Amino acid sequence: MRLTDHRRATRLASTLLAAGLVLSAAPQALAADGDDAMTLTADQAQELADRMGAGLYGDAADDGTSDTEDGTSVDAEAGAGAAEAGAEAAPEADVDPTTPVTFTATSSLEGVRGLGVTLPAKGQQYFTLHSLGNVQLHQPDGSTVWQRTNASLYADWGVKPARVWEKTMYPPNVLMGYNAVSPFSPASDAGYDTADLTGDGTPDLVFSAAVGMNPPVGATIPGTTMKAGTLVTVLDGATGATAWSSVYSYASMVEVVDGTLLVANAPRNNQYAPAAETATLTGIRFTAADGVLTPSETWTFDTAQTAAATWGGIADLGDGRVAVSWNQRKTDAAAPRGHTLVLGAADGSVAWQADGDLYGRQLHLDAARGRLVALEQPDTSDAVSYSVVSYDLATGERTVLGTRVNALATAMTVGDAAAGGGTEYVVSESTLDANRYVNAATIRVLSGKDGTTVRWTSTTKRDADNHGDAPSVWTLDVAGGLLVASAQDDAGISTADNPGGLRYGALTAYTSAGKTTWRRDGVAASPMFQQVYRSGGTDYVRVVDQGQNVRTYTVARGKEKGLTPLQGDLSFAQAADLDGDGKDDVVAGGSSHGVWAWTGRSLVTGTPKELWRATVPGEVHDVETGDVNGDGKPEVIVAADTATVVLDGATGTVLTTIDGGGQYIRSVTVADVNGDGKDEVVVPTDALRAYDARGREVWAYAAPAAAGDVVFSDAVTGDGQVYAQYASAGALSLPDAVENGVALDGRTGAENWTADPVAPAGAADGKLHGALLRNAVFASPNIPYADGHAVAYTWIASIAPNTADESAVATPRVVVEIRDGRTGELLLQQPTGGPWSHDNFFIDGPGDPLYALSFGTFRGFGADGADTSSSVIQPLRGVQFITGPGGRRLLAGGTEGGVGAWDPSVLTTGWAFQYGVGSGSSLGGRNYLAVDLDGDGAEEMISLGFDHHGYDRMAQELGSRVLSLDDDTHQMTTFKLS
Repeated sequence: MRLTDHRRATRLASTLLAAGLVLSAAPQALAADGDDAMTLTADQAQELADRMGAGLYGDAADDGTSDTEDGTSVDAEAGAGAAEAGAEAAPEADVDPTTPVTFTATSSLEGVRGLGVTLPAKGQQYFTLHSLGNVQLHQPDGSTVWQRTNASLYADWGVKPARVWEKTMYPPNVLMGYNAVSPFSPASDAGYDTADLTGDGTPDLVFSAAVGMNPPVGATIPGTTMKAGTLVTVLDGATGATAWSSVYSYASMVEVVDGTLLVANAPRNNQYAPAAETATLTGIRFTAADGVLTPSETWTFDTAQTAAATWGGIADLGDGRVAVSWNQRKTDAAAPRGHTLVLGAADGSVAWQADGDLYGRQLHLDAARGRLVALEQPDTSDAVSYSVVSYDLATGERTVLGTRVNALATAMTVGDAAAGGGTEYVVSESTLDANRYVNAATIRVLSGKDGTTVRWTSTTKRDADNHGDAPSVWTLDVAGGLLVASAQDDAGISTADNPGGLRYGALTAYTSAGKTTWRRDGVAASPMFQQVYRSGGTDYVRVVDQGQNVRTYTVARGKEKGLTPLQGDLSFAQAADLDGDGKDDVVAGGSSHGVWAWTGRSLVTGTPKELWRATVPGEVHDVETGDVNGDGKPEVIVAADTATVVLDGATGTVLTTIDGGGQYIRSVTVADVNGDGKDEVVVPTDALRAYDARGREVWAYAAPAAAGDVVFSDAVTGDGQVYAQYASAGALSLPDAVENGVALDGRTGAENWTADPVAPAGAADGKLHGALLRNAVFASPNIPYADGHAVAYTWIASIAPNTADESAVATPRVVVEIRDGRTGELLLQQPTGGPWSHDNFFIDGPGDPLYALSFGTFRGFGADGADTSSSVIQPLRGVQFITGPGGRRLLAGGTEGGVGAWDPSVLTTGWAFQYGVGSGSSLGGRNYLAVDLDGDGAEEMISLGFDHHGYDRMAQELGSRVLSLDDDTHQMTTFKLS
């Protein structure tokens, strides 16, 4: 059940040029009555629907990786590196000669994922509902009253993995969104509703969620033998508790009309549904007691269709009536059929039914004219077109008001959207070019009198350099005399800034004359959903952006009135004693603008206790702690995309915001670089800048002007110096890049020496092609070179895996250099793995080898050239030495999918693909934090997510791309080792 194929997030991103938006008022849309209509094959229709969609259900690429600029995948680099580890694989009997370590999950903080919609609750409260399962009730200020996670929903449903080895379910897919190409898909724009079913005066939330379908791994569902299905669930609006749920083959629509819950079931959307099951519409009335709903009356409208039949639209007509449409799919033996009918919600009695050869897609009430207005379309194998159709509410008499060809209707609303009073019919359409790509999206405002006369139009065109699909409009509302529209945003669609449209959205308000009065786009909008509401005499529009922030704007001016970060992916964390109890606490952030702190002990005891939460100017790419103001207490320093923020460690209060000047703020180093007894904040962007606690610049270092535009790496400190490196912006895409390493005086930022690196002899073209940015430089007195004053740098060169083989293809490789930190003298130069496989340096005691981790491969640089190479079988992406149970020394780190531990002997065996001594599974995990939270002397392991988009943007700064997404449930999980 994949509604959108996110190969566009990788393949498109590597083939398309950057796209922009052109907004204009147009007298006529691109499609026109009388044009010859194109047709689509089934495959063409599916491909178009996949491309047009807005990323509802996970964002995994088809092969789990994106291609880098040199044409090799991240996984390919890793495999090559592991093979290079040399030596034969260790015999199974020898891989675990030591005692195993048990990882026990003690707490889990599930992240909010997917596209989100907000819905009205009691008073000015509101619900957030996400396509990947998270549900919350919020106070008007955004604070959370209650939350339902995937884990809690699965527990209530009793749903478990079908595959016995799986411990975690993939997220349920809440039915939402709209497939403008065909009604015969799992998409539904009517998969949720709110109404007071429990009778306590508080609206409850009802939704349909598919389980076991995406990915199609199946599930064990109580009450059915089907391996997949949909759970229709009513949550008590006051408490969030499950009031009622029931399994259906495929409940594609839910609606509450006058106290009756309507459930439209389309079994042919589920491969496991019984062959004889028919498409039905069921009405259920409940009795309520103690927050539990019990069905008391039911009725069923049966289509009697076992073949491909699905539901189209649904509309509450008032007075206990409801309009619905359902469709029969065209086959070789049968013509397409659409059916529209009006029923009584109380008993299912049919007032009238109209049949035709067009599929019913959407239904809207025009109460002033006594009309039901519908969007209908033919099967795309017959024509790509749509019609606006009206039905007389009393008789069902059908009138075609207008037809558009070579266009697909994506949204509709009825409201006063043009001057002169009365209501208009507003339709957004996406028109196609000869290659079956969307070339423009047009909003058409039609006179409600005849449904044909065009009052005004506005077109968003595809940029001339965008050879993919133009953005489509998915939601329309009329409020405060303006038309408000939510749409995709194709700016930067071929870049890491907005790969495949996975980061941006567009929210636009139009006057009654069709002029744009305001627009919020990029990361500040949703690509699909919006909620218009009124409070205190003012109209507002609320959206959830793709970074998981709830944003509220005034309809009149588009002024932002509120921003509430949801707890999305938590990818970065640090430990410090924030509450002064002598034990470490944990602070974390990630995809949203939020930063959260919890007591450390509570993460181990099982019920995380939040200390505070804070809002920063952008998504979080790094979290550090230190005493920057000299008060003896830790502050929290955050790299927040557009700015660096200093937070009070005890309260989360924002102390200082250092604007990034338009640069990408992805990293921060906190250290006392000038010896004044207080930590400074060092930020690498186009230069390296040091700031004090108040955000005042202490010093700045820029590369020589001759270097051109450059990007700086993370910085490290040692011997009173700051070490960093830089490379040309876009280095990997340039024929000749600039790269260099520097040692700076920590007090002044003055240059003490430069590395001036030279390519190794094995470089295919004799050149270096840039420098790493993340975990790129490492300094430690334990490095067995330069009498404890050594520092490591990392460059990029094009090197063949086997330089002796002239036919071997050269690919980008990391070149590690160890230099004397006092003088810059080169002491060692060795190639390692690929640039996007490099994870981190680490070292144990004085004189021990310096190790570089590259996707599970360890390369050790010992004294006097005593180098080693070995690897582990797990996809290890970051590692360090920790103190384990009983004081045992362990290697521990983050893997793709959790955390793990290894006996340190794996570093020196010379074996490849060695097993660990224990692991903890946390789907979506990759980063980690090791810290003793309960004071027993042994460190716990916290599995964190990974900043996929931030990492991709970092790679883009070097002229490459790395994007490897997944559709797992993401969570911050704490493990106790024993």
